[in-house]
Amino acid sequence: MPKKKENGLNLVIVESPNKRSTIKQFLPSNYTVEASVGHITKIKDSGLYNLGIDVKGNFDIDFVVDDKKTDIVKKLKELVSRADTVYLAADPDREGEAIAYHLREVLKIPKSKLKRITFHEITKKAVTEALEHPGKIDEDLVDAALARASLDKIVGYRLSPIARNKVGCRSVGRCQSPALKLIVEREEEINSFVPKTYYEIFLPFIKDNKEYKAQYKGLIKEDKNRPTIEDKEFAKKVVNDCKGYPYIVHNIQSKDRKVSPKPPFTTSTFQQEVSNKLGYSVKTAMSYAQHLFEGINIGGQHVALVTYLRTDSTSMDPEFKENLKTFISDTYGKEYLATSNKKEKKSKNTQDGHECFRVIDLSMTPERLSGYIYDQQLIKVYTLIYNRTVASMMSDAIVNDVDFIIKNGEYKFIYSEHSLKFPGFYKVYDLEEELVQGLDICVSEKLDVKDLELKEKKTTPPKRYSEATLIKTLDSIGIGRPSTYATIISTLLDPSRGYCEEQGKALAPTEKGINLIHYLNEAFPDIVDYEYSARMEESLDKISKGELGRVEYLKDFYSNLENQIKNSRGIEGEKPQSEEIDKEWPQCGKHLVKRAGRFGPFISCSGYPRCRYTEKIV
Repeated sequence: MPKKKENGLNLVIVESPNKRSTIKQFLPSNYTVEASVGHITKIKDSGLYNLGIDVKGNFDIDFVVDDKKTDIVKKLKELVSRADTVYLAADPDREGEAIAYHLREVLKIPKSKLKRITFHEITKKAVTEALEHPGKIDEDLVDAALARASLDKIVGYRLSPIARNKVGCRSVGRCQSPALKLIVEREEEINSFVPKTYYEIFLPFIKDNKEYKAQYKGLIKEDKNRPTIEDKEFAKKVVNDCKGYPYIVHNIQSKDRKVSPKPPFTTSTFQQEVSNKLGYSVKTAMSYAQHLFEGINIGGQHVALVTYLRTDSTSMDPEFKENLKTFISDTYGKEYLATSNKKEKKSKNTQDGHECFRVIDLSMTPERLSGYIYDQQLIKVYTLIYNRTVASMMSDAIVNDVDFIIKNGEYKFIYSEHSLKFPGFYKVYDLEEELVQGLDICVSEKLDVKDLELKEKKTTPPKRYSEATLIKTLDSIGIGRPSTYATIISTLLDPSRGYCEEQGKALAPTEKGINLIHYLNEAFPDIVDYEYSARMEESLDKISKGELGRVEYLKDFYSNLENQIKNSRGIEGEKPQSEEIDKEWPQCGKHLVKRAGRFGPFISCSGYPRCRYTEKIV
């Protein structure tokens, strides 16, 4: 028999156990807060091709409770049976909506009990407002999440076995494969790059015992500056023509320019900034952001410090925006407040009604926070978020650019200086406010010069992608979601797959990764086509808005994919020359591989050329 219900018992189910600790303190004693610990279900490996999806019918999905979540589900079922009201408080995005949907279905929550709530920050005000204005599960968002899960399973389970057979690669992914293609194409661009030689001419001159360097920029009569010189003989001619002539200050041009602050963080811009400024991996950055979102212990209370970390939008809560304006005026002065509203931006694949990723409490400065926690890496991440939040609503900085135009016969040389006239948002970053004391020369002044310097240089190839630049590119062309970037990169760097390796901060493809992309380009061009991948994300957006049917879209996608599989049967790929074996080299921890060599097969480290360990096959 079911246990007798307790009067007024309210159950709130969140995703994270850490989030539970923060929310508990906001609620009265008749509220119980429990965590699902993310998804409680997974797609079962069953049916045709083990897809667990009825691809011959209406694409119903065979979901089962995750083996790791059976105890959690058992506990939640017992609590649901005793509760008068069940609030599903999964995260405010597609995946969160799917989690709420599965909780409803698996826990068999009666419609009369069920309430769906969301909040973008874990504060008492936000949680209270959510409880006072509950909604329903958004079935369109759920459909979009189910469509995404279906696409990922179909692509992975249909194409990965083919890739293993054709090119010896472990997996193909809807987002990971286009990302790998970007890395491979950049590598091929680097390998095919032919450097060009060019020349630059510098004029060293002395003023007040300091040396300055101006650079050759063309003819004095030309308004536009000439590009670099490609003809060495012409460069020599310029140097020779200048001999014996004085160098006179022809003109001094001064111009102010505005430098605008960047908008507040989205998930992808946050990931890029942490990678660029702090050198952390995307996975590490998201881990710290999650920690700050869920909250830390401050003075005996669990306090959330930042808003929800998965967002594509730079929009800001109107009330917080007004508080931020007051904070800037009081802290820095009214002249540091932006005079017009900053334009809010959304990335190409924005979804839902999210806010930007920002701090919650402006009084919780990084300096104050450092008195409560001692993880300096966490403080550094919080400082980036805090400064970006404040700076985004501040006035432009004004930089003064001065060009000193120096004449020698018909030629001109330019020396440039830049000084900060008004710091604006730079004030947050503690940059110098005063004008820099620069070069003190006047028009018609004859300069004390040294011999011209003719320097030969070569153009350089494009750089390999780093995690930051790969995310920026994926975001700009609309592949994947902010919540998936860390997983995409982790998959590509997974040693068991062996598609990419890190060389410093750069992502370099392996032979296996290159072979896979060459094969996919020929056999399944749609899967690695950037526009096609972006259109898939756009289709998911349409499903989430009720503008496109999930079943209709999946039927078209699956039919097209099966036709490509049928047409690809005669296409052969190139298998890698190395074969991974189930053994690690203890000194570096990487897998050993069997390679074909000049004198027969041998075993070496997969970390080659960094690790040059080899052994003979006896």
